[in-house]
Amino acid sequence: MTIDDLEAVYEIECASFPHTSWNIESFLRELTANQFAYYFVIEKEGSVVGYCGMWLVIDQSQITTIAVSSEEQGQGYGHQLMQHAKAYAGKSAGILSLEVSVDNDRAMKLYEKEGFLYGGIRKDYYGQGKDAHVMWVKLDE
Repeated sequence: MTIDDLEAVYEIECASFPHTSWNIESFLRELTANQFAYYFVIEKEGSVVGYCGMWLVIDQSQITTIAVSSEEQGQGYGHQLMQHAKAYAGKSAGILSLEVSVDNDRAMKLYEKEGFLYGGIRKDYYGQGKDAHVMWVKLDE
């Protein structure tokens, strides 16, 4: 992901997470000021159709955000982003974790397909009583 991708990424972010979306400044800070942040986009015909961000700190890795535009969901882009994230994180980390809203069945199915296991719940993670499942996958297997 580059600064030039931010407008397209922000559009997908707002459409995907209308109540909990990051603002464009958060993405900009991640790209320019967070030494532990790694962000990727996936394109179709030169246009951003999805993105994934993660933090890599020593031997720990966590997906911070991932989304595919609603028009392109079901085309394998989420799988490709996850495969790339797992391979990238696997160079230095043994586990990749993430949080997912308890009512996001579609995402949970993708993560389970990618080998992620349920690890617990984070109460009120998204605010206003909205909980998240914690999921993780071993990368060294």
